[in-house]
Amino acid sequence: MKISEISHPLSTFIATVRVVMRHTTVTARTTITADTFMSAKAMLAKTYGVENVMSLTQLTNETVIDEQTKTLSPQELQVKSMSDRAKQLTHQAKQLKARQSLQQAQQKLVKASQIPRTH
Repeated sequence: MKISEISHPLSTFIATVRVVMRHTTVTARTTITADTFMSAKAMLAKTYGVENVMSLTQLTNETVIDEQTKTLSPQELQVKSMSDRAKQLTHQAKQLKARQSLQQAQQKLVKASQIPRTH
């Protein structure tokens, strides 16, 4: 046994991960115990896949895990997942429209700044 194992106890981390099933994807919160933030992230990446680890935060002494959180049924989780995806797509659509508007405005600016040609 190493002295660091005694002097530095393991830390607890809360992670939000995406769980991919056959026809649906859900997000779930889980806890993991590890030496460091990077160790926890590596273990989660190996378990769920790098792209499926959405967030990771270290629990401090003041943080309390709320055991009163309502457990959602599979149908409720599916609805929540679809709702989250709809919000994400709406946000992406707004960003795309904003980019297109910016490009149009830049094109108009370039056109307006060109010297008019006279015959």
